[in-house]
Amino acid sequence: MNSGKRGSINTVLSILLMVACVSMLIFGVILVRAKLLQNTQDLGMSLAESYAAEEELHVATFSNFLELGTQYVEELSGSGAGAAELQAWLHSYFAKITAIVGENVMDPYAVVDGNIVAANPWEGNDGYDYQGTDWYRQALEADGEVIFTDAYIDVITGSPVITAARKFEGSDDVLAMDIFPRNFHERAESKSLPEDGSLYLCDSKGTLLYSSTKWDASDEELQYFTDELFKGIQDGSLLAYDASFRDPDGVQRGAYYYEMSNGWTVILTIPFQTVLMGERNLPVMTMVGISALVIVAMLVMVIRDLVNSRRIRQADTTIHILSDSFYAIYRVNYKTGVYEAIKTSPDVADALSKTGDYQRLLSTVGTLVDPETFQEFSLAFSLESIRQRVAAKIPDYGGDYQRRFGDVYKWVNIRTLYDGSRAPDEVILCFREVDLEKRLQLQHMNILQEALETAKKSTKAKNVFFSNMSHDMRTPLNAIIGLSELAQRDRDDREKVDGYMRKIAFSGKQMLSLVNDILELSRLESGRHTLDCRPFNLRQCVEDLTAVFQDMARKDDRDFSVKMELTDAVVEGDPYKLGQILNNLLSNAFKYSESGDRVELTVKQFDFQQHSKYQFTVEDTGIGMSEQFLEHIFDPYARETRFASQSITGTGLGMPIVKSLVQQMSGEIAVESALGEGSRFTVTLPMEVVRGAEPEEARPEAGAEAPVDLTGKRVLLAEDNELNREIAVEILAMNGMEVVQAGNGAEAVEAFQKSPLYSIHAILMDMQMPVMDGCTAARAIRALDRPDAAGVPIIAATANAFAEDIAKTTEAGMNGHISKPIDFAVLNRTLARLIKG
Repeated sequence: MNSGKRGSINTVLSILLMVACVSMLIFGVILVRAKLLQNTQDLGMSLAESYAAEEELHVATFSNFLELGTQYVEELSGSGAGAAELQAWLHSYFAKITAIVGENVMDPYAVVDGNIVAANPWEGNDGYDYQGTDWYRQALEADGEVIFTDAYIDVITGSPVITAARKFEGSDDVLAMDIFPRNFHERAESKSLPEDGSLYLCDSKGTLLYSSTKWDASDEELQYFTDELFKGIQDGSLLAYDASFRDPDGVQRGAYYYEMSNGWTVILTIPFQTVLMGERNLPVMTMVGISALVIVAMLVMVIRDLVNSRRIRQADTTIHILSDSFYAIYRVNYKTGVYEAIKTSPDVADALSKTGDYQRLLSTVGTLVDPETFQEFSLAFSLESIRQRVAAKIPDYGGDYQRRFGDVYKWVNIRTLYDGSRAPDEVILCFREVDLEKRLQLQHMNILQEALETAKKSTKAKNVFFSNMSHDMRTPLNAIIGLSELAQRDRDDREKVDGYMRKIAFSGKQMLSLVNDILELSRLESGRHTLDCRPFNLRQCVEDLTAVFQDMARKDDRDFSVKMELTDAVVEGDPYKLGQILNNLLSNAFKYSESGDRVELTVKQFDFQQHSKYQFTVEDTGIGMSEQFLEHIFDPYARETRFASQSITGTGLGMPIVKSLVQQMSGEIAVESALGEGSRFTVTLPMEVVRGAEPEEARPEAGAEAPVDLTGKRVLLAEDNELNREIAVEILAMNGMEVVQAGNGAEAVEAFQKSPLYSIHAILMDMQMPVMDGCTAARAIRALDRPDAAGVPIIAATANAFAEDIAKTTEAGMNGHISKPIDFAVLNRTLARLIKG
């Protein structure tokens, strides 16, 4: 009996222990489940906020596109641009944006003077009632701020669309941009979602803009499902940490969301099964089995808790890593005025306790704020201002200011973050250093502003330039055409015809000078320029250059003198570019002086460390320049309006070319001038002296060597232009030469290959020809298996007269280079030198 009682008592105790264990187990499961769901809610809300931040960036990107486009359209419209020009610009702007965001993502258009101007016009846009649209009314009400409408069905495409718009300043004109969110997100990088998670982006009315789910459902089904989610968030039924709903597969899910600043909502859903690692039920077993299962279940729970604890630690680590972006974080109770330090800046740690009065915190931090910003800082982050923002439900507020770190001021960003659902009485006050980003941003803004100003000035200058060029180029063209007609009419009057021909030649050279200036500046602006540094005799270079101006001075009754004070005449440098500099300066001196004026060139040498500096001064007593124009003398296309006894032509490119060449040679240029008193240009160039060796001088030009009789010499002429070929044949024939003609490079190679050995004395080769160009033809001739192929002189004749073009002909095996239009005196001297050699 006692044994029975003892057995019953033990049984009862066992049952009680089992019940207690099961109860504790159930209670533990409930606690763990609640903790998991709470942590998941925190994580889900944070993820939704991060996804919302990405969408905010997308919105900001389109806002930037719209603001930039508005500025340009306002400028075009203000300058009198018509609808066609605006449409062309919008089409170009659309193409550039499309290259960034992808096809069919957005479509810009504008309301200008009551008309729709679209980058991609649609049928019926002329009668489109834009005044009745939401985007137009909202843009007018925003008065210059960018607005985003809720989603609606586009009447043209029938697809959901959002319209961003911005009103022009000073008018009711509006630039708008239809954004197709679905197309945009299809091209965006896929978001990394939690396992089996779903993401929804809705506008302020709950219309689904974009979704990322595993279901292959129609738009209507997804919208219906999204409406239920949006409704649950709005009425609060899905806000609790353990609140859930059933997805289309019947799976229980939690919903987490974040509302963006423009009213859009990002919703993230995660299956509870994923969070809780599956549902587990305890089967009914015998008492022994129940005890065993309880132990196993408890062990499983311990293991699962350990796993979940690891996940929580990882989440905490992630939060700590994110907090490292901020050098100080405080929780502020705006009702009691007390702060709690989560993280404190080292330079104020000694002055602040872990908790304390917020006013003390603000005063301590304020001592490090830039004095010019202190008053605004104190007002913006006072308790009263924080309470006002909380009352206005502003979740995020802040800005950038300069704050002292030691002896240095750096840019920092301060934010007050408020979430009434989590901490209704508190805001988070956090500080982050953004010095590098801010300075880069300011630098970028300055660069953009300077680029805009430069573009405006350049556009204005180019307009003036083209106007002047139209006149300056038509003047010699008119002379050439008119004098040619006069020469044909008076062909029997030899004296008149000779006068006409001299004037035609002068006008042609004037035209060539204009073209050369334009081409040279184009090369300099494109960066296609190199220095050809080599030893040369500076004295000889200057004498050769000024010889032409000596003749000009005698003809025009000007006093021209050259003075050289040189200790070392042989230097290392680029004689061609030096010649360009001096030729431009001397040409201007003669151009802007009159009969009886004085022009002087002075060259001096100064010793400077391992290099010598050479100073070139060009001074004249001509008409001079105004003080106002001196500020713009080196601006491309700039020309001063002058009144003189003779017409002065020019492109306004000479001085910009000179300055660019001087800078390439690491030199300096200075100018002094006064109206009626003349001008003085001083160029200083560093050039290394070459000692102990004389450079190989260029061969002398006309008159330097005895003329060579070219009668009977046979020249192969490769020229595809029939008129140019006819002129060359006539000139060569006038000098007694026999000419073999070829219409392209391939014909030239064939003609040379078929000619008897050593019967071709020279080849005159055009560069740009059909079938085979000049360089290819020259290489082909040099590669022929015949003894005269390697030695026959080949001379390039081309309009490509720059240094790199000459280098290409040399690489192709050519012996000389003649620029078009061809100076036949130079051609004859070159032929004589090469054939003789």
